[in-house]
Amino acid sequence: MTSAIDILLPTYNGRAYLAQQLDSLFAQTLQDWRLVVRDDGSTDGTREILERYLAMHPGRIAMLPQDGGRLGASASFAELLEQSASPYLMFCDQDDVWLPSKVEMTLAAMRDLEGRYGEQTPLLVVTDLRVVDAHLAVLDESFWHFERIHPQRLTRLGRVLMQNFVTGCTAMINRPLASLARPVPAEALMYDWWIALVATAFGRIAALPTPTVRYRQHGGNVAGASRWSFLAGVANYFLHRDQRRVALARREEAWARLRAQAEAFAARYQERMTSADQATLRAFCLLPGEGFWGRRRLMLKHGFLHSDRWQSLMMLLR
Repeated sequence: MTSAIDILLPTYNGRAYLAQQLDSLFAQTLQDWRLVVRDDGSTDGTREILERYLAMHPGRIAMLPQDGGRLGASASFAELLEQSASPYLMFCDQDDVWLPSKVEMTLAAMRDLEGRYGEQTPLLVVTDLRVVDAHLAVLDESFWHFERIHPQRLTRLGRVLMQNFVTGCTAMINRPLASLARPVPAEALMYDWWIALVATAFGRIAALPTPTVRYRQHGGNVAGASRWSFLAGVANYFLHRDQRRVALARREEAWARLRAQAEAFAARYQERMTSADQATLRAFCLLPGEGFWGRRRLMLKHGFLHSDRWQSLMMLLR
């Protein structure tokens, strides 16, 4: 079966919630899509659930051959991205539930972007999510509100180097963006962050404020939601000396991973970038070696801040 859209789904020991997610896909108001699945070595009955849905929906699901490799969630998505050739791609987590009009709404927004910027432009559509618990009870109607994310402020490369605003399970990308972004390198913190960087530097993005996913939080999420609190941020500033030492080590480790991602991005796209974005990347890679005031100067100059102003303030103070 050929389809306009490939929905990419990596699975790993997802028996608890997988059937509910698959049911939500087959209940979509738009059905012109194919599900492409890679299992990462499940041992809990996930494969049996997939086989059952393969029989129930012949021709609608393609499964990559088992290779015995254990890649993890981000690398599994990257592998699925390599295997797809459809005009549009969406990314699906095994433990969420898609709202019925998700595919239709996202494709409409994608085609609107194509009408404005052309089909050869790398394009990305993302949406908000509804944060729910393991039993789908609503924790917050908006993930962006829950985590204090403001996509309208995340339009510069400097901001996106610091903060990923793309939740992969809401995203649709077109073929030009898929071709430009792949292969996703090992240095990428997450496949969706890498796609966000490529789209910010070279394409166009639409961020829809409507939730399209019930984003399930169950304690075992690879990347879940966490509510940010200003009071907690202030409290962290006054940690005990030993706690500060641990927090500093964690921040240094996080900076090292952010820098590795930025260096991989620069190595691949240096010649394609504008001179302003080249300068931003150079400054970002210099940040860890700068002193207190030098680091703040670069953060303010290039926008290496959070989209939320209170969180940016905490970053500048610590």
